[in-house]
Amino acid sequence: MINIKPVKKNELLKLIDIEMDVFDYSSSIEDFEKSFNENAIKIWKVSTQKIIGFVSFIHVKDEIEIVQICIIKSCQRKNYGSLIINKIKKLDNIKKIFLEVSVENSQAIKFYLKNGFKKIGIRKDYYKGNNKRIDALRLLFEF
Repeated sequence: MINIKPVKKNELLKLIDIEMDVFDYSSSIEDFEKSFNENAIKIWKVSTQKIIGFVSFIHVKDEIEIVQICIIKSCQRKNYGSLIINKIKKLDNIKKIFLEVSVENSQAIKFYLKNGFKKIGIRKDYYKGNNKRIDALRLLFEF
């Protein structure tokens, strides 16, 4: 059984482990706690027997900005990301969902396009890479 529901404060440390598995870096516990305490920011966990991923997003009025979707490597490409996107799409009164993704992350770009997102622009030098700046692709899903 797959559950997607709000993370509890005592589970935030697990999200750091998940980020480390996927990105080799992580936000600090203080960053997660700050987000956890913000009303507009939502953090949902994805769990089977254990937490295998999470999504963080900002929800303001009729718009969503997905900040991050993170699924442990051993569980990627098993439809969990699409389940997260579909759950967000079902939130009441949502008209638009925005996100940014590195132009170098072709797997993620393909995933978002498959889930109905459209390319709407580029943010130059948005991400810090290994001694370089990387552009972000802006994507939008409209209802």
